Amino acid sequence: MNDDTKTTTDPKKRRRIIIGVSALLVAALATGGAVAIYQHSASVQLAEVKEACAQSSETLRVARNKYDTLHDKDAAEAVKITDKQVEDAAVVTTLAKTYKEEAPDLAACNVEGVDALREATARIDKNAAWYEAHTADLSKAVNAVNESHDAKTLKDAKDALSKQLTAAQEKHKATDGKVKDDKTRKELKTLIDKAAKTKDGKDTEAMNEQAKQLKTLMGKVDASVKAKTDADRKAAEEKARKEAEAQVAAQAQTQQQYVVPQQSYTPTYTAPQQTYTAPSTPQYTAPAQPAQPATPSKPNTGGGPISGGHGMTGPCDAACQAEAMKPIQR
Repeated sequence: MNDDTKTTTDPKKRRRIIIGVSALLVAALATGGAVAIYQHSASVQLAEVKEACAQSSETLRVARNKYDTLHDKDAAEAVKITDKQVEDAAVVTTLAKTYKEEAPDLAACNVEGVDALREATARIDKNAAWYEAHTADLSKAVNAVNESHDAKTLKDAKDALSKQLTAAQEKHKATDGKVKDDKTRKELKTLIDKAAKTKDGKDTEAMNEQAKQLKTLMGKVDASVKAKTDADRKAAEEKARKEAEAQVAAQAQTQQQYVVPQQSYTPTYTAPQQTYTAPSTPQYTAPAQPAQPATPSKPNTGGGPISGGHGMTGPCDAACQAEAMKPIQR
């Protein structure tokens, strides 16, 4: 009886044992599977975080390159423009402030662990956002300065061209008929018409170039005016010289044709008439005497009265004789 009973119960025990072992095996397998699943999940998560960090780093790299290119090229040129070269000085101040903004510290994915990678990714995303925002701000500031500079440049070019255009028009009008070569005035007029159209446009280079050309052509017109003035002066001087020479020649010819009338001339000498008036002699009247008989006249041995009839008696010396020789004024 007992042997049969043992034989009968052994299979039951074996089943229980098998079931228990199987349960243990299932539990073990379940646990191992869970661990495997967890490990797989952690690896996938780490890979995903690394991938996200790498993508953020690439975004940062692109944003930073755009900012650096703008900052080192266009912005570096625009920041050289002064407030005197723009219409609105405020844009220059804004650009200077934006240009000097300090960039954030570098962040990278060279860390271990999911949490560290997530933190690094967050910093990288923040930096990328800074570069994107400041690229936009810097680009806006650069454009504002350039536009204001262009507006000022255009205004200055128009003003300069207008000034030269006005001067050229006055020059062309004032020099009519006063140039040696009228070709210079025609060239100036052609450029005046061209510049008048250019002034209404926006081509600053053309305006500046035509302003220079107008100034040059006005100089040529002035030179032509001077050449004509000099030529006219020389012609007038030459005409005056020839007229003077002709007048001198005519006078010389007239003098050569004049004949002095012939005259006979016999030199004669007429002594100057002199008047001698003898000093008056007091008249003496002798007392009357009784008439006496006439006495015969005594011959004159001295040749008559020496005085030559002047009432002088007695001998006459040389002075007396010279005085007697003078003609008597009647």
